[in-house]
Amino acid sequence: MRLFRSLAALSLAGVMALSAAPADASTPGAVPAPRSGPSASGLYISPWGSAHVKVSDTTRQWLDRNGIKLGAIAPFVLDQDGYGFELPIGSTAGDHIDEKGRIYYPGGITFNQPSKGTTVELQATWIRVMPQPGYAAGIRINGQQVSPETLIAYTTPAEVLANGRPTLKGFTLDRVPFHVTQDTADLTKFWFGDGLAADSMFGTLTPRFDYVP
Repeated sequence: MRLFRSLAALSLAGVMALSAAPADASTPGAVPAPRSGPSASGLYISPWGSAHVKVSDTTRQWLDRNGIKLGAIAPFVLDQDGYGFELPIGSTAGDHIDEKGRIYYPGGITFNQPSKGTTVELQATWIRVMPQPGYAAGIRINGQQVSPETLIAYTTPAEVLANGRPTLKGFTLDRVPFHVTQDTADLTKFWFGDGLAADSMFGTLTPRFDYVP
């Protein structure tokens, strides 16, 4: 176990060492000028793998209470129950470390509230390592970009490393917790009338990093 926690730590440290600059923070509601798409560095933690995202019970209750449906932007695939996602990961899937040290993943997720005609798209998708580790995404509301990147949910290095274990093909991180940022709490309140609570559990991420196909 200690060996594979060390491997996870080295992977995380490698990403941080490659960081040219921290990702920009975004102001809720601002409409900045569009940026060019993410650029590949050709580096990633593993060639193959998959990841599963599961929303927490708190987030699930919030979705149901407000009549909000989750959706998937390919290659993300929505779980049959509608409360999680599966996605391919690895350099062969197009994931890479960009010039800001963020790990980029094609695809994203949507929140659709039919009662108000509101659709929020979170794409592109990044796992940000610094200055605050977490899940970041570009935001579009009803087709209009409102932010090129906002930190949606945060985690900590300690929470990441506490969940490492070996697999037959590489290693995995089991159910790494991600917590709602204040920006997300404010934005969901503005968009849907009832916001997710800041610092509440948004969900968990379980990536499986494979070195053998």
